[in-house]
Amino acid sequence: MLYSRLMTSSKLPIAKTAGIIILLFGAVFQTLYDPISSAKHALEVASIRAELPPARAKWESFGLTDYTFEIEGEARSICQPSAIIEVKNDIVVKVETIGSARQILPPDKWANPDWGNEVFLCNYNHFTMTLIFDLLEQTLQNFPSSILQADFDKEYGFVTNLSYGIYTGYGLLRPRVSNCCNIFSIKNFQPITTP
Repeated sequence: MLYSRLMTSSKLPIAKTAGIIILLFGAVFQTLYDPISSAKHALEVASIRAELPPARAKWESFGLTDYTFEIEGEARSICQPSAIIEVKNDIVVKVETIGSARQILPPDKWANPDWGNEVFLCNYNHFTMTLIFDLLEQTLQNFPSSILQADFDKEYGFVTNLSYGIYTGYGLLRPRVSNCCNIFSIKNFQPITTP
């Protein structure tokens, strides 16, 4: 009996030590690689993936091809679109810049000559709801972890906010990159009624 008590009491420190080692290993791993943040991001991407089809279906159910909206965005260190966009027949027909020097841009000024077709936000021709949905779908299909945020309009379903770029966790060996993202928001959406 004394022998079994000694064996039981000696197992207790081993289990306690093993538990402490596992906790320390987990804390170090979290500090270095931040798997909790990565898991949270994966859940957010899954949520966006689930919200996208009904949002697009809602948008398409309205059959809107003529509308205006305001867009503000930034492709860091490349371009910063900020304009009121008018779309007719699902094609951008007018771009009016927002700000102190408000002006209507001629079509030859809608795309940044260096980045226009390479960077979505550097070409005002891209700013139709259809092309924005296409961008989000293609990004989710090809580079899902690069989606950082996407929100949809409750009434019409179009994308109201999108942030995409390079996702990294907060771990010491995976530091956040501050100039990583393309972001834009859409507001003041108005359908254009045709007589």
